[in-house]
Amino acid sequence: MALATSPTTGFTVPEVVFYFDVVCPYAFIASERLPDVIRFTGANVTWKPVVLGALYGMTQAPQGKDGSATDVFAPAKRALAAVDFQRESKRYGLPIKFHPEHPVRSVDAGRLLCAFPNEHRGTLAREIFRAYFFDNANISSRATLLRIARNLKLTSVATPTHAGPFSLSPALSFQLDESVFSDVNREDQLRANTQEAFERGAFGVPSFYIPSREKLFWGQDRMVLLEAELISIKLNKPVESIRQLERLHPRCLRTGRESRKRQLKFWFDFSSPWSYLAWSQLERIQRESGPGLTIELVPFLLGALFKGIGTPMVPMESMSEARRKYKMQDLQDWNRYWTAVNAQEYPPIDGPSMAWPDEFPIRSVTALRVALLERKTIPCLFRAAWRDNRRISDDQVVVEVLTAAGFDGKTLVARSLAAKDQLRHNTEQAQALGLCGAPTFQFKDQLVFGGDRINVVQDLVLGWSVASLELSPERSKLKASVAGFAHFDYRL
Repeated sequence: MALATSPTTGFTVPEVVFYFDVVCPYAFIASERLPDVIRFTGANVTWKPVVLGALYGMTQAPQGKDGSATDVFAPAKRALAAVDFQRESKRYGLPIKFHPEHPVRSVDAGRLLCAFPNEHRGTLAREIFRAYFFDNANISSRATLLRIARNLKLTSVATPTHAGPFSLSPALSFQLDESVFSDVNREDQLRANTQEAFERGAFGVPSFYIPSREKLFWGQDRMVLLEAELISIKLNKPVESIRQLERLHPRCLRTGRESRKRQLKFWFDFSSPWSYLAWSQLERIQRESGPGLTIELVPFLLGALFKGIGTPMVPMESMSEARRKYKMQDLQDWNRYWTAVNAQEYPPIDGPSMAWPDEFPIRSVTALRVALLERKTIPCLFRAAWRDNRRISDDQVVVEVLTAAGFDGKTLVARSLAAKDQLRHNTEQAQALGLCGAPTFQFKDQLVFGGDRINVVQDLVLGWSVASLELSPERSKLKASVAGFAHFDYRL
């Protein structure tokens, strides 16, 4: 599609569609972050409400159309997801409270939003979000919705206006009363939005779609990738060539290198692509944090953990087709991002440059045991599996990989059984600690699950904590983007 050029800046104006449902807390966080992204990228955003339950039904989500995605999580994953949500909401300074009957019915809210023109829809959506998640307003009530909408003070066809030559056209082309909810056109539009989101690959909200690149991003934590893509369009240059790309990742704290002693544990399995991507960032974390940080790499058997906590052995196989397809794209998006970030370091750090292996899932037992015997083998084993497409499930291939890297491969593999008990102990300890997958970072009493939380880990090792929000909110408030917080300059 042809994109407009800004007459004031001369840059291309990116277009993005934001799919949301006002009862989704993650969509709420995204809606609060979105204005800063708009200011920084100059993007035009089309706000499109959808019916989340209908989207679940269309994609045959395992939780069903009336459930929540967390309903099908194992208890350990549900517990970590709850901690993560609280941490994310506090990092963004959003005191979210859940309605006693959450989630309430949001169809009428969606119809009302469809009635509003796009230039006012975002404002109304944010007011409804805030009423629901800050004040616990019953947004299933039409009276409540009308009150929120009327508080915007927009003129409608029913609003008396000055009948002179300078009178303005009303902002709304309909009467702001009960009739808006029974208008079949609004119902059809809401249904069409949901169908469109589904056809574009969405399986949940918040979802962002960039028409010019036919690309979808799902989740408020993927807004760093969205922002990079929008800047790429704006400047008409590849994502990889955007300067200071890492600074787009939201941070609470950036300080100088420190010598105080700290320890970060990195729990991983060679069989996990997310472990590989996260491992590729450890050197960068070490550089930023200083010599006082010790990073301990802890191998464990992910499959055994999954069995112990009741998670499918290959989680992607239990996902809906739409979600599984997106997961593969998501891996490549992060691979591209982290590869570019590492290349911009000085001196540059080897990026993940991940290539999906011919054999998956990977049987990693021998490789993990070898890693326990000799931690220095971890880089070559990770790269063999996820960059070089070597079949590390085969002991002979492990020998070849180790030998090529300068190790005594035959001896290490022959001795690997000696680490059997330690690997079992690590796996049992992982379950006892409450891990739900790999990678997991452990810093003091904090568990941070997922390679998409590198920014949180960086903040933690530099001294940030949720408690510091109360102690020093002006320092700890998350910098969602440069434009939103003038005192934070990503170029520093």
